[in-house]
Amino acid sequence: MPWVSLLVIVPLVAAIVLAMIPQRDRMLARTVALAGTGLTVAVSIVVLVLFDRGSGALQQIDHVDWITSLGISWDLGVDGISIWLVLLTTVLFTLGMIAACQHLPERGNMFLSLLLLSEVGLLGLFTSGDLVLFYVFWEFMLIPFAFLIWTWGGDNRRRAGLTFVVYTMVGSLIMLVAIISTALIARDHLGYATFLIRDIQGVPFSGTASTLLFAGFVLAFAIKLPLWPFHGWLPLAYGEAPIVVTALMAALMSKAGVYGLLRIGVPLFPDGANTLLIPIAILALIGIVYGSLLAWRARTMRLLVGYSSLAHLGFIVLGIMVFDQMAAQGAVLQMINHGVVVAAAFAIVMMLGRGTGTEDMDRLGGLAKGAPRLAVAFLIVTMAALALPGSNAFVGEFFILAGVFRQFAWMAVIAMAGVIYAAVYMLRMYQSTMNGPAKGVADEGRKTELRRGDAIVLVPLILIMFLIALWPRVFVDASAKATDQAIAPAQVVAGRPLIQIAPSAAATRELP
Repeated sequence: MPWVSLLVIVPLVAAIVLAMIPQRDRMLARTVALAGTGLTVAVSIVVLVLFDRGSGALQQIDHVDWITSLGISWDLGVDGISIWLVLLTTVLFTLGMIAACQHLPERGNMFLSLLLLSEVGLLGLFTSGDLVLFYVFWEFMLIPFAFLIWTWGGDNRRRAGLTFVVYTMVGSLIMLVAIISTALIARDHLGYATFLIRDIQGVPFSGTASTLLFAGFVLAFAIKLPLWPFHGWLPLAYGEAPIVVTALMAALMSKAGVYGLLRIGVPLFPDGANTLLIPIAILALIGIVYGSLLAWRARTMRLLVGYSSLAHLGFIVLGIMVFDQMAAQGAVLQMINHGVVVAAAFAIVMMLGRGTGTEDMDRLGGLAKGAPRLAVAFLIVTMAALALPGSNAFVGEFFILAGVFRQFAWMAVIAMAGVIYAAVYMLRMYQSTMNGPAKGVADEGRKTELRRGDAIVLVPLILIMFLIALWPRVFVDASAKATDQAIAPAQVVAGRPLIQIAPSAAATRELP
């Protein structure tokens, strides 16, 4: 059974069916949408059960030659890095679909269909083993997100959607040039045309070629993350998009860039990665500090959470780029943590905004009195965002900082500023809304209380946080070999001691 291909096919079929349902039949549309995402979760669980945790290679590969003369193929599979991103994607889209179905906008059938298409793009990207297929899903993902912003966004949605498209397209076109150049150089070395990532890995690109190709890929990844200073689309897109769309973009779309960096950039072009290590790490550090400052000064809850993502993603990029086992494994774990926490944070913002009619923190206060259950849930999410010891984010952040400190102590010291500022802006948001003196809309607190429909979305996210906090090793062990193999080529080029390189990963490289 082609289980990995079904991850893409099931939501695609559901999206097509939704598009054909008459707009007046909203109940049938909800049923199809929830069935589509629910079945996709079930398929992802089957893929996880069949996954061999002892292997770092791509598994459960569905391979069909597509354009044989050009070496292009339908090639999907999962490894220790992508397996958790696949599961995260299916779970969050299911919860996002539940939230969307509860408050369906006009032309709701098309809204749900576009959500499913965006899930198709992400799942295809996370499982692609072919560079052309990776690019196809990369571009495919852009289309539904852009239409969701353009059609159902706020008053400034046109500008927000256009800015998002322009930024992304610039990076995508440069990445396409890099993909074609990579395949041409690989063909000269291998003797046959191929875009398969596993075939290209190990091709000895020259130092200049490796640097240019790595830069071409990284520009696209940096925009999608976004990494400072390529974040110009973020405040508009996050601020104007429907809150469910904003949550999915921040929790999942941003991981496309990080995944590409770890799955393609570093292992395929280790010389280029080593050459650009310091510049990219500096951008990540600036993003950590700058994003934290913007979050601290943000006026609305939505932008505060959005800018906090800029800071947290800087931590993840830093963990990958220092080429350290512990830091890279922490980065993979933190991808999952960030996705869960930011989705929960945006869910709370949605509840507060719906109940009070505003996302402006200056107009809120004392809501905990009327919404004690939501206040407790909000506090748990806040502590997780702070990476408090005992929370799910603590282990990942600790791994990253410990690994970074081992390689570049000065980077770890600067990155610590992000940890400090996280306490400032997250506690500010919690205290401004839940505690303090009652403000103009404080009497609306009871309208924000956690209801059954809200609990269906928020409680599973909190349970996942507790699961990761209690058993982080389950996630780290499954991804360790794939992560080690991804960074090993760059570790060798950087001249790291053999003791820091996993033996299984080092054995696949020609060590000096």
